[in-house]
Amino acid sequence: MEPVDVHVAQARRTTALLKHWSLPETPAEDARLVVSELVSNAIIHGSGDVRLRLRHDEHELRIRVTDDSTAPARRRRASAAGLGGRGLHLVACLSLRWGVADGGRTTYAVIPTLPEAPPCRRKTQSSTEPTC
Repeated sequence: MEPVDVHVAQARRTTALLKHWSLPETPAEDARLVVSELVSNAIIHGSGDVRLRLRHDEHELRIRVTDDSTAPARRRRASAAGLGGRGLHLVACLSLRWGVADGGRTTYAVIPTLPEAPPCRRKTQSSTEPTC
C-alpha cells in the first residue's frame, strides 16, 4: 500500500480475516490495535510502500509490517502532553513479543491466540516506564 494515512484505516479492517481464522475476540481486538500502530509507524517514520503480512497458526498470530527504511523501530519516551511516542509501548503491552527484522525494514509482533492463553499485557521492568 502507498504510505498515506487512509491506509491505516484500511489495514485495521483485518476483521474479516481474523473472523475467518476464528480468533477469539480479545486477541482479535489486540491484533487490530497492533496492526494500526505498526502501519501508522511505517507510514509516519518509514519510507516507500508499506506491506502488511499476517500469519496464523494454532497458537499465535504473527503480524509483520515492512517498509523501505533501514532505521529500525524503537520505543520512545512520551511526554505527558505529547501526541506521539506511545505506539510501540502499546505494541509491547499487547504482544507476547515484538521486534525488528530485515535490517530494520520489518517490525513484527506476535499475539497468542489460544482462548486459555494468559493475557499478554506485561508489566515493564523499569519504574521509569509506564506499566501496561
